[in-house]
Amino acid sequence: MRRIGTFLIAATLFTGSVVGGGFAGTANANVVYASETDAQEYASEEPEIEVVKTEEKSSKTNYYATPKLVITGRDISGNQVKAGDEFEMVLHLRNESNSTKLRNISLKISSEENQITTASGSDTVYINEIDKEDGCDVTVKMVAKKDLAQTNYPLTVSYKYEDNNKNTFEDSASVVVPVVQEARLGISEKKLSKSEVLIDGKTSLSFKVNNMGLDTLRNVSVEIKGDTIKEINYYVGTVEAGASGSVDMTVTPDQIGEDDIHIKVTFEDAVGNQSSIEDSVELTVTQAAEEADKEVKESGISPVFIGGTVVMIIVIAIVGGVIKRKKQKKYE
Repeated sequence: MRRIGTFLIAATLFTGSVVGGGFAGTANANVVYASETDAQEYASEEPEIEVVKTEEKSSKTNYYATPKLVITGRDISGNQVKAGDEFEMVLHLRNESNSTKLRNISLKISSEENQITTASGSDTVYINEIDKEDGCDVTVKMVAKKDLAQTNYPLTVSYKYEDNNKNTFEDSASVVVPVVQEARLGISEKKLSKSEVLIDGKTSLSFKVNNMGLDTLRNVSVEIKGDTIKEINYYVGTVEAGASGSVDMTVTPDQIGEDDIHIKVTFEDAVGNQSSIEDSVELTVTQAAEEADKEVKESGISPVFIGGTVVMIIVIAIVGGVIKRKKQKKYE
């Protein structure tokens, strides 16, 4: 007969039961038999044990599930980050385990080439514990490099933690941070071919639109308005970072007077946000020569009369001057 002591790996103990053979009796509960034959032999040697065959029972094996820490999402103040600015990022963590707390949790946040880093200089955050099937929010102050192009940047969050038995686990996740560049556009080299023009004339307005930012500007367009001119719209298109677009348009007077020509340049950044800048230039619109003559004629005064009157005034002035000089000599 082979009698095995206490078998802990593949057997479940039942008082008076035989695991694997399906026999029951009054035997010691700590005695486990390797087979039905051994049990019968043991029963024959020790008659005080009654061996009764019962229904076969299946043993159940308990498995230990690895506790899981997950990042369920992230929030960013303002939803997007301007290059060069500090911002707060909130990470939402959850302990998926229903059997153990997670303890001594450390989170390490990193990005490729350190485009986005923690503002404090330390890239690791510590959490004491998260209860089973519970969540936790972690707020981290971050900063994006000033020269980053406008795009989405992935951050890697690597984390370590322990269960109730101090078993250590590691995992990682990725979150995305959208970075935008401040769109900056300027106007330079404004020039009117003629700053004073007749009502029936024309002049030319030219200038440059300069992209002074680090992001491409799209749908750049120009609108020209003024009380003395006809409205004009001009499409420039796309202006790359550090580049310029040229504007050259013909301005047609619409009304006599002196007024500013108002320049408005509208543009979009990479994500479609629209902005505009404004400037102005002075223009004087005068009456046409024919119109001036017409007004004189309509007044009923002959041009010959006007000319004669002017000549007479000049003669009187000369004669008066001569008489005055003679009087001065007489008294000398």
